[in-house]
Amino acid sequence: MQNNAQSYVQNNVVSMHSPVASLLSGVVKKELAQLFIVQSDNGVLAAKQAASCLLVPEVDDKVLINMIDGEVYILAILEKASQRSKLSLKGDVTFESEGCLSMTSKKAMQITSLESISHLSPEVSALSKRHTITTETLSTNSQKLDVKSDQAQAHIKEVHGMFERVYQKADQVIRWVETIETLNIGNWVHNIKGTLNSRANNQVITAKSDVKVDAERIHMG
Repeated sequence: MQNNAQSYVQNNVVSMHSPVASLLSGVVKKELAQLFIVQSDNGVLAAKQAASCLLVPEVDDKVLINMIDGEVYILAILEKASQRSKLSLKGDVTFESEGCLSMTSKKAMQITSLESISHLSPEVSALSKRHTITTETLSTNSQKLDVKSDQAQAHIKEVHGMFERVYQKADQVIRWVETIETLNIGNWVHNIKGTLNSRANNQVITAKSDVKVDAERIHMG
């Protein structure tokens, strides 16, 4: 009975192989395709960048190396040889935070995409001393647009607008039209509190039915 039990245990025990892993440091001497040549205490090694090592190793960086199952990996950058760092991630990447996420740079910050950049948020705020937008096509869709500015200046070659209603209120309006101004209006009503002064070298008033001039005094000539 005892022999049967021992035989049962031996048949159901799976031996576990624990590979020997070693950690050592080294200095990157050269970068090849997908490999880094590292000088270590064990000699010159060809190492791969581990997926957990987000910083890309560069020449003269001091790195932490792991040797396991005949493979050599750079696990981390211990010391940077320069003030330049590069993060390299393969495939799609998602940053997720349950709290606030903040990015701060004391110098310039640049975001570049070869395809598209999308913003999705209930509220977006931008604050800058100078804002420049250069684009081939600009499209804006908004249910309500509110613009406030002390001074606005626009240089446009051609403007096309379609409005259901236009309301304007201004203290003073000054307009220069160099050649021709054309108005196509159903009914045109002017309510002027003060004086209406119209001057022209030649003036033509044409009506299909009636022309009415009503005033207490009319001066002609």
